Amino acid sequence: MDRIERIATALRSLDLGTGVAIEGRTFVGPEDALARLRELEGIAEGLASRDLFALYDRRILHDGVFEEDIHASGRYYAYLDYELKGATPEERETLLAAALEDLVTQYGRDAVLGRIPPRIKGRQVTEGLVVRPEVEDFPSYYSKLRSAYAEKMILDELPKAVLAPIRAEQERLLDSFGWTTVRVQDPSGEVVEVCGDAYVVADAGLAAVEPYRKIWDSMVAKGPASFYDLEVATDGEYAPDSDSTIGRYYAYVRASLKGQSQADRHEALLAALPAEAVEALGADTALALFRERIDGDQVTASLTIRPEAEEYPSYFNAKKIEAGEKRVMKQVLFNVQAEIITAVERALGGPKKYIILE
Repeated sequence: MDRIERIATALRSLDLGTGVAIEGRTFVGPEDALARLRELEGIAEGLASRDLFALYDRRILHDGVFEEDIHASGRYYAYLDYELKGATPEERETLLAAALEDLVTQYGRDAVLGRIPPRIKGRQVTEGLVVRPEVEDFPSYYSKLRSAYAEKMILDELPKAVLAPIRAEQERLLDSFGWTTVRVQDPSGEVVEVCGDAYVVADAGLAAVEPYRKIWDSMVAKGPASFYDLEVATDGEYAPDSDSTIGRYYAYVRASLKGQSQADRHEALLAALPAEAVEALGADTALALFRERIDGDQVTASLTIRPEAEEYPSYFNAKKIEAGEKRVMKQVLFNVQAEIITAVERALGGPKKYIILE
C-alpha cells in the first residue's frame, strides 16, 4: 500500500471533528492518544485565558549575585521577582486552588496546581555593582531604562514560564507517535499528493490542483538543470566595511533560467513545461512559479581589491563550486515547491491542516 492509499484508509476510520487543535495544528488519531493531548490542551487554554499575574505577588529582590570579578567582590543587582501569593506553602496551595477552582474541578488538583511555578524570576533592574549597597540604598541604583524593559519582558515571560512545561509535555507525547500531515479542503474528497504533501480535495479542487501537480512532476522528472543554467558570476559586491571603503568583491554560483533575453527565457521555460498545465493556469501564472535568477554560495575568499574578470578563476575553489552548484539546484527545487504550495493553498481557499498520529 503506497502512502496516499494508506492516508486515505486512515482518514476513512477517523472523525476529523474530534481532532485536538494545538497552536495552529489539529491532531487526529487513536482516542487514547488524543485523550491525553486534549487534557493538556484544556489546561493550557484554561491557564492562558487567566490573568496569571493575579496569582503572584510582585516584588524586587536585592540578593542576586553575578560571577565574581577580579576584585572578588561580586557584582550585585536587583531584579523583578514573582512569587505565588500566600505566606506558607499550605496557604499558597489553598489560594491557588481557589483561583483555579474550575480547572481543578475538571482536571484534578495535581494535574493543575502542579503546573504552576511557585516563583518566576524576572529581568535585572539595576546596573552591575561591584560593591553591594545596603537594601535601603538600592532604589537609588534602579535604572529607569532597565526597569521599563524588565516590566515589558515579564508580560511575555511569565505566561511562557507557566505554559512552556505543558507544551513540552505535549511535544514529548507527540514524539512517541509517527506523524502524517494532511491538508483538507473537503473531508469527503479525494486524497492527492502535491509536492510531497497530501491534500484531500473535492472535484473542483482537484481541477485547480492538477496543473500544479503536472508542473512539479515535470520539474522533478527532468531535473532543475533542464530549466536553469549554472555559472560562476564575478560581479557581486559586498557593502563597504570599516576596513575598506572599496568593498569586498567575490564570485559566487548562480542559477539562471535558460535563454539570453527575458523573452527568450520565458519562451524556453513555457516550452519545457507541460502544455496542458500552462494552458490551464495561463502563461503569467506558470512563469511566476520560477525565479529568473538565484544567487548561491560564494566560491572565493573575500577580496578587498577587485581582480579583472580573467583573473578570477585563480581565486576559485573547485570544491566550493561543486558543492555550491548542488546547493543552488536544491534551492531551485525548494523555491518552486514553495511557490506551488502557496498557489495550491490559495486556490483551495486555505485547506485546514491535520496531523494523523499513527
